[in-house]
Amino acid sequence: MTSYSPLIRRLLVCSLTIVVSRAITSPLLTLFVSDKLGLNQQDVGLLLGIAVFVATLLSLYGGYIIDRFEKRRLLILAMLSSAVGLVLLTFAENLYLTTVTLIVTETASALFLIGSKAILSDNLPMGQRAKAFSLSYTLTNIGYAVGPMFGVLIASRFTSAPFLIAAAIAFSSIFLMIGIPKDPARAPASGQVQSFLKTLITLKNDRTLIMFTGGCLLSTVVHGRFTFYLSQYLLVTSDSRHTMQIMAALLACNAISVILLQYQIGRLLKREHLRQWIVAGTGLFILGLIGFSLAESLVSWCVAMFIFTLGEIIIYPAEFLFVDTLAPEDLRGSYYGAQNLAALGGAVSPVICGFLLMHTPAPTMFYAMSVLAAVGGLLCFISGRGHTAKLMH
Repeated sequence: MTSYSPLIRRLLVCSLTIVVSRAITSPLLTLFVSDKLGLNQQDVGLLLGIAVFVATLLSLYGGYIIDRFEKRRLLILAMLSSAVGLVLLTFAENLYLTTVTLIVTETASALFLIGSKAILSDNLPMGQRAKAFSLSYTLTNIGYAVGPMFGVLIASRFTSAPFLIAAAIAFSSIFLMIGIPKDPARAPASGQVQSFLKTLITLKNDRTLIMFTGGCLLSTVVHGRFTFYLSQYLLVTSDSRHTMQIMAALLACNAISVILLQYQIGRLLKREHLRQWIVAGTGLFILGLIGFSLAESLVSWCVAMFIFTLGEIIIYPAEFLFVDTLAPEDLRGSYYGAQNLAALGGAVSPVICGFLLMHTPAPTMFYAMSVLAAVGGLLCFISGRGHTAKLMH
C-alpha cells in the first residue's frame, strides 16, 4: 500500500474501517432484529431482503449523484448515515422505522462502495486500477474475517454493544475522509448537467453495459451469497452439527485464500484481456460447483472451495475494471451504480436454491448454478467483444 499516494492510502484504510463496522454486526443482525421486533426468521429474512432490494435500486440514483456532486462530501454523508442508522437500530421497536433504518444503512453502504471506486478511478492511472480494486477487496475480506468474531465476543456481554461500537467506527472514519482533497472542478462534456432521466436513457442505450450487467447478475447469483446456499444444501443432506463444522472450514478457506492471493492475482489483470480472465473465472466457478456436488469429506469440500474462491478472486476486479474502461469520465459513478444492480443476483440466490432443494435431488442445485454461471460468463464474454477490440486499437 505504501506505493500509493496519501489520498489512495487514506481511502483504502477508510474502506477497511467501514467494512469492519458492517462486519461486526453482520452475524448478529437477524437475531437482534428478531428479538427486538418479535419476528420469526422467515419474516426477518423478508425484511432484510426488502432492505437490500430497495437499497440496490437506489444505488442507481446514488451513482448519478456521485457524478454530479463532490465525492468526498457524499462519502462523508454515507458514513454519517451508517453511524446514525446503526445507533437507531439499537432502539428498534417499530417495524416500519426499522425497515427505513435498514434501507438507509444499506443504501449508505452501496453509495460508499460506488463512490470509493469512482475516486480510485479518478486518481489512478489505468494500469494501477486492477491492483487497487484487488487490494480493496482483500481489505474487505480481512474486515469480514475479523469483524464477526469481535462482534460475537462483545455481544455476549451487552447485546447492543456491537451496533454502538460499529457506529463509533463508522463515525470515526469520517476524520480519515476529511484529509482527502476535494475533487477538482470538472465541467460536463456537454457543457451542462445531464438530468437523471437522460442519464438513464444513456445507460439504457449502452448495449454493452446492459449485456455485461446481465451477465454479472447471473454470476452474482452464484458467488454473491454462496454461504447461504452451501449451508442450505448441507442442512438438507446432513445434520446441523456437521453443517457448522463444514461451513467453518469453508469460510476460513475462502477468507485465507482471498487474503493471500487476491492482490497477487489481481495485479496480473490487463484490460485488453478481461474477456479471457472472465472466462477463466467462470470456468473455476463451474469446477468448484461440481466439486461441491461430489464432495464427501472435509478435504474435498475445502479443495472445491479453493477452486471456487480462485474464480471469485478473478471475477471481482475484472468486473469493476471492465466497467471502469467502459464508462465515460463524467458518468463513471452512474455506470458503477448500474453495474451494482447485479447485486440483486445475490438476493434471489437463496430463493432459487431453496426451491431447487425442495423439489429436486440436492446435487441438482449445483448443476443449475453451473448453468447460470456459464450463461453469465458467456454474456460477459460477448458484451466485451467489440469493446476489447476498441481498447486494443
